[in-house]
Amino acid sequence: MKNAMTVFYRSLYDMYQNLGTVIWSTILWWICVLPIFTLGPASAGLFYVLKQKRLGKSVGPRDFFYGMRSHFGVGIRISFLYLLISVPGFIYFFLLLRLESFATYFLAIILLYFLVMWHFLLLYMFPLLVEQESKKLSILFKRSLRLVSENYVFTINIVLYLVLLTLISSIISILIVVWAGWMVITASNSLLFLLNKYDPENYPFDPTVSWKGIWKAWK
Repeated sequence: MKNAMTVFYRSLYDMYQNLGTVIWSTILWWICVLPIFTLGPASAGLFYVLKQKRLGKSVGPRDFFYGMRSHFGVGIRISFLYLLISVPGFIYFFLLLRLESFATYFLAIILLYFLVMWHFLLLYMFPLLVEQESKKLSILFKRSLRLVSENYVFTINIVLYLVLLTLISSIISILIVVWAGWMVITASNSLLFLLNKYDPENYPFDPTVSWKGIWKAWK
């Protein structure tokens, strides 16, 4: 719980520090996901922009589209895989609940567990795609599965924070212009926090946050 709060708090700080970039890149993301099947490439583009910004590089819309193009193939595959698993999965889940029997309730619980696990894997798949340039779905799946299985409680807490962020953004509509970018920063920081445990030299993560003197966030 404490580690997840540290990561989420650091992500809030990073989002505010780079608020200008988060706003324009999130707006681009919303535009690019309108066809739905482009969800994967657009998300990769957003991860790419915010990674470059974290590394201290100057970024613009051109970098967003470069990130989309360079990860387009695997991004499209993840999009279709997501739709293929999630949409029928949730439809079948609610159909099972409507049958109102012990057996169907039991099957619905099992199905819900696998759907939740699938979304846990997605938390790490996209940042792994951009951070490690791992473009094979099998490798992304295996590495994400290892991270989830070895850091289950941490992952649950991070996902709960992201769900809470989504609920707040749906109520306070102005937050929609930072929602996707904030989610991406949190997912990236979650990955870096975990990778730092395995390989601290190549994946540094600084949990330190200082708000002193910070008020101009338009970077």
